[in-house]
Amino acid sequence: MSTPVFSVRPLSSQTGNSSGATTGSIISNGGLAPVTGRRVLPADTQALPGVSFVVPVYNKAPHIPRVLAQIKAQQGDFPRQFVFLDDGSTDGSLDIVRAETEGWENLVIEHQANAGSAAATNAAIALADQPYLKFVDADDLLTDRATLVLLRALSDSDACLIYGGVQRFAATENPQLQGPSDQTHVERIDEPLLAALKNSLFNPTQFLARTDAVREVGGCDERVVHSQEYGLTLRLARKWAFLKLDETVAWLPEDSTGRLSTNEGRQLQRVTRAVAYFLADYPDLPNSVKSYACKRLAGRAWKYARRRGGEGTVGRWFWRNLAAQLNFLRDHAAFADECVAAFESAEGRPVGEQAPNY
Repeated sequence: MSTPVFSVRPLSSQTGNSSGATTGSIISNGGLAPVTGRRVLPADTQALPGVSFVVPVYNKAPHIPRVLAQIKAQQGDFPRQFVFLDDGSTDGSLDIVRAETEGWENLVIEHQANAGSAAATNAAIALADQPYLKFVDADDLLTDRATLVLLRALSDSDACLIYGGVQRFAATENPQLQGPSDQTHVERIDEPLLAALKNSLFNPTQFLARTDAVREVGGCDERVVHSQEYGLTLRLARKWAFLKLDETVAWLPEDSTGRLSTNEGRQLQRVTRAVAYFLADYPDLPNSVKSYACKRLAGRAWKYARRRGGEGTVGRWFWRNLAAQLNFLRDHAAFADECVAAFESAEGRPVGEQAPNY
């Protein structure tokens, strides 16, 4: 496993939770993500810990000024650091970041040869000096109080991360960037792994995480070059609880040139590859979890092959899906790796095909 070098401290604050469930262990049953309840935000009566804003940048020049304006506009009285990692941009993005952030305190701007979003994110994580990480994609907009509200909720818990809702906006639209409110509710997910295997729960701009937790699991999986959050999500979900905020914290542009998540097949391909690596890295996962993961992957592969790959109702991926659904698998990691091939045709398809939620 490709693992960046991080300085790691034990998560001493995460030894238990108010519901009596034990954190720090993998999911052990076939149920989907037990939820222990909802609560309102804690009272704003104590000093908040610091946040490192982690922003990998690659060829996002048209979006950067507005993205930076929203990062700078984040409300709340908490220490903050700003880490920008340019991943070999060729459109002047690095120069824009330098110009727009002139005079910012606790600012780090680094540049590297293009290595992909996962490697760029890991390089930025290694530079972070605050106990919490707020990830931001370089074309997404944070709402004004996103970091403050996420931080207040997470710092009052033993979960490893918290994520909020997302909306999309058109190029001609001015999104509503106020909020979230103090009346928002927080949902605790004690065993989030199956939910994370079912669907991608969030993009980077939607979540805030404990720095120690991210470093303890090795950061992002750099083998999945153009995806940073999904492999990291799985690694974190295996060990700790998540929190979910019920209001919007991020706005994503509907049309962002070259954004991989707007290509249906390549998005599903990288998710499949991330799960295959995850199953190979953690062979001690319960069989129920490995079986569930393969059923999800095989189902997606079959549906995509029918929708985009020209396969008939009964074909190669039909039989593989049937084998997964009937639990006729011996090597789950190898089977998951085979499912990557279902999306080979995606390499020649244009960006702009939104992936159905399957």
